[in-house]
Amino acid sequence: MEPLPGWESSPWSRADNTFRLVPCVFLLNLLQCISAQPLCRQEEFSVGDECCPMCNPGYHVKQVCSEHTGTVCAPCPPQTYTAHANGLSKCLPCGVCDPDMGLLTWQECSSWKDTVCRCISGYFCENQDGGACSTCLPHAACPPGQRVQKRGTYSHDTVCADCLTGTFSLGGTQEECLPWTKCSTFQREVKHGTSSTDTTCSFQTFYIVVVIVGVAIVGAGVVVFLLRKQRQRHTSIVASELEAFQEQQEDAIRFPVIEVGPSVTEEEAAFNCMNSG
Repeated sequence: MEPLPGWESSPWSRADNTFRLVPCVFLLNLLQCISAQPLCRQEEFSVGDECCPMCNPGYHVKQVCSEHTGTVCAPCPPQTYTAHANGLSKCLPCGVCDPDMGLLTWQECSSWKDTVCRCISGYFCENQDGGACSTCLPHAACPPGQRVQKRGTYSHDTVCADCLTGTFSLGGTQEECLPWTKCSTFQREVKHGTSSTDTTCSFQTFYIVVVIVGVAIVGAGVVVFLLRKQRQRHTSIVASELEAFQEQQEDAIRFPVIEVGPSVTEEEAAFNCMNSG
């Protein structure tokens, strides 16, 4: 039978039908694979076309089940664990809390529970799973021009805020920005303060000269005063000594010294008379 005019079959119609069959074949194969796998209960795991009982937490599968025997389980070796019912042939290795990564051991590993790590002081937890932490980062230091608005905690990083106009901060961990320095009467402002730098002041040359001259005059006056004081003291001492010497001379003239021989005792007089007779 010939096709009606206008209904001639396209030369690509057979190829189109072939492409339409490909998804159907794929779905059939997928269904066969799924039907080949046994539908095990939640507490079982599949081995081939069998469903075997899982091992309890803290144990692993030493030998899978068969038609006549159940699953043989063995305790986890040291530094390994299984936290849930499982069909694992080996236990999982315990985690290590690395101090270089800002971690410390909060709870030691057991056969049924992994190591629990937490952050050391000065760090916050970036990836937290329950009470455990896998990644810790150091608390950030505020950059120049900012202050610490809220200190970092175990679960949050440091929060910084900009310094207000008229204050500055060198950054770091300071909680308050410092006020700009106010130049004194004898100073002039060399550089205006910013949020990260203080005002720079410099002494004016005229005032420096005045201060130096004033200090020199005061110093010279003090030296002259001390010299005069010392000279007056020296003159007073010399005059006192001269006056004392003159008084001694006058006393010597008024009251001359008469030399008197040594006194003679009665025994010596009697002895002299006997010798003279």
